[in-house]
Amino acid sequence: MFNVGDKIVYPSQGVGVIDVVEEKEFLGKMQKYYRIHLVNNNLKLMLPANRSEVCNLRLISESNVLDKALNNINKFSTELEELNSSNCKARLHDNTIKFKLGTLKDYIEIISNLTQVSKDHNLNTSEKQMLTNTKKFLINEICLSKEISNTEATTLLDNSLSLI
Repeated sequence: MFNVGDKIVYPSQGVGVIDVVEEKEFLGKMQKYYRIHLVNNNLKLMLPANRSEVCNLRLISESNVLDKALNNINKFSTELEELNSSNCKARLHDNTIKFKLGTLKDYIEIISNLTQVSKDHNLNTSEKQMLTNTKKFLINEICLSKEISNTEATTLLDNSLSLI
């Protein structure tokens, strides 16, 4: 159950804030809906409350949880040998599943692993896009959680990634 003002991560959609919780009639039944304003793109969407679990909707991570994860980013990384032992199609499949699950751990694993692979060889277009989108979501989550600018959040993430 989410409330007005909750800052959330909606995997595959973005990071945002619940503006309104309202009941609406749909197919003759009253249902509760969340109206979500996604940050950085002014998109607003409606999500039936009963779909929030299936969509893996979650509250943004607390600032101290983000700090701990970013300070220990190496613990989220897979060995480069293991990453390179699978082809880009298999990596993309695994990362797509993680992206849709949308946990903080999943996002950091995607970013740290693809960053590591990109240092060894060029990523293909799909993996580059996956890395870009995942970074964007995590940076937005950092911004909302820590109440800092996009530039500050990007610097924080980049400094953590330099440890890999």
